[in-house]
Amino acid sequence: MIRPLHWTLIASFMVFVFGPSCSSSSESSQNQNPRLAPAQPNRTSELAQAMRDIDVELQSVMAVLSAGEEATDFRLTEHDFSKLQPTDSTMLVVGFQALSIAFSSHVSNFNRTPSKETYMAVVGGCVSCHQKACPGPLERIAKRRLPDALD
Repeated sequence: MIRPLHWTLIASFMVFVFGPSCSSSSESSQNQNPRLAPAQPNRTSELAQAMRDIDVELQSVMAVLSAGEEATDFRLTEHDFSKLQPTDSTMLVVGFQALSIAFSSHVSNFNRTPSKETYMAVVGGCVSCHQKACPGPLERIAKRRLPDALD
């Protein structure tokens, strides 16, 4: 006779083995539980690490601004992305230097005058660059938009 524990183990095994192949690909199920990509197997470049660090800072600022509070105590780290080593040379597209300068300007403006508008300009700078080079993070960047942000 199979005990209840055995049925639990068998069911768990079946879900583990067959579950991923039977998963639904509907849009609503994908949006309910967004997942971040796993850690990359290769070393992290200076540029990628700086962008991840900025993303963590943006999340902190976004939480404060979304709660209707002022972000006067926040400062974003200012990086010169054009001097940081990218993951690979394909990220150094035509215009990368100009986009890097524009992004630095947005960060400086936020640091001088932290507000929803200057925060959204920083997020917009991320979008502008990632539309030209390395579009993978665009979905993640979209999650940094303030719900009531002005376009």
